[in-house]
Amino acid sequence: MALPQAAVDHYQQQQRIAAAAAAAAGEMWATVGDEFDIGYSQVAQELFATTIDAQQRAATSGAAYVPAVLDEQGIDATQLAAVSPARFQGGTPDSRPLETLLGRAPFIARDQMLAGAGTTKALEESGKWLQRTVLDVVRDADRQSVQASMATTKVRTTWTRMLNPPSCRFCIMLAGKVYRWNQGFRAHRSCDCRHVPTQEAIADDLTTDPYRYFESLNKAQQDKLFGKNDAQAIRDGGDFYRISNTRFRGLSDDALKMNGSRRGWQSRRWDSPSKMTVDAVYDAAKGDRALARKLLEDNGYVTGPQVGGGNLKGNHPGGQFGDFGAGQAGRGGTRIGATQAYRQAVRTGVRDPLDPATQTAAERRLHTAVMRKEAVDAGRNPFGRGPLTAAQREVVARDYARQVARIDDASDRGQLSELARILGIRR
Repeated sequence: MALPQAAVDHYQQQQRIAAAAAAAAGEMWATVGDEFDIGYSQVAQELFATTIDAQQRAATSGAAYVPAVLDEQGIDATQLAAVSPARFQGGTPDSRPLETLLGRAPFIARDQMLAGAGTTKALEESGKWLQRTVLDVVRDADRQSVQASMATTKVRTTWTRMLNPPSCRFCIMLAGKVYRWNQGFRAHRSCDCRHVPTQEAIADDLTTDPYRYFESLNKAQQDKLFGKNDAQAIRDGGDFYRISNTRFRGLSDDALKMNGSRRGWQSRRWDSPSKMTVDAVYDAAKGDRALARKLLEDNGYVTGPQVGGGNLKGNHPGGQFGDFGAGQAGRGGTRIGATQAYRQAVRTGVRDPLDPATQTAAERRLHTAVMRKEAVDAGRNPFGRGPLTAAQREVVARDYARQVARIDDASDRGQLSELARILGIRR
């Protein structure tokens, strides 16, 4: 699916709103002068008013954007409640009052002076901080409004992350990732990525596909952003996510060297790198591209076609340790019945929808809720020993109602509906 035009239009409008507010803040700060506190007190009221006005305009645009982008995709954009843009005025990403956050500007200037900067440099650096802060709070008002608007739509949707190039490595890794409607937006300082409400993955655009974005950069830009070896590994066919995760988190435990009952579970389950880092691969290859490619494959950095979202192998009967790594359902594979059921489903392509070892998490929640309700209806305590209490009845009833209500909203609603039919709660 291509990027909706409404998403592009919204992004451009938000950029204009945030940039205008930041520019106005910079102009006000330029009049402060040598007496930081006195100078700031003269512009504080106007700065606050300008910022909350920009926040309201950004939130108004965000609330209108959600039905527009859903309608463009042919998704029911009916909203069950109206979003009030005024509720997003005065807010900040860390929840402190806006006036308190903006009021840090003269303190930033004084800190610069204490660090040895002259007055001009101190004003310049604190002015940059103030403009970045205004950009952040205006962007956050938009994102919060979009999130609230998604929560009020009649049809449950997901959302995907859209880049605003140039972007950092962290954001590129999350580009195009699909999130549930109620999952919060992870944003670092000065992040200007956006939501795109949708019901399917968005591809064919460099703002939502890490590989498309990577390819849009020249070699020098790639090396600067990702590091020389990591960038080369991606150019040699490596998995962007695996390379980045290994760089940030290190190698997985080696299943053949670590002690303990959970030794090497990551490398066993996901076939993830546990022996050589990307740096070690290129050091060992000594400029031999063919050898480097082979070492990348042998160490789990090349996992298949380079596609947005990755293609991690997951819990399957192949990989470095063969069937040893499959069937982790049931306390890491220690429950033999669960492991065998999983492996049989993989081998035959047929599963028992009533077997927890082969159910999805959503199916397992629904199945458990139904069994608990049946126990309560029969007068039994579904949580263990002791008499059934009124509080337990209420907990079970609420959970049952919640799981049944989720059947039609779930991404795997076809499977859930079939399980509901087998369990006798739907025809």
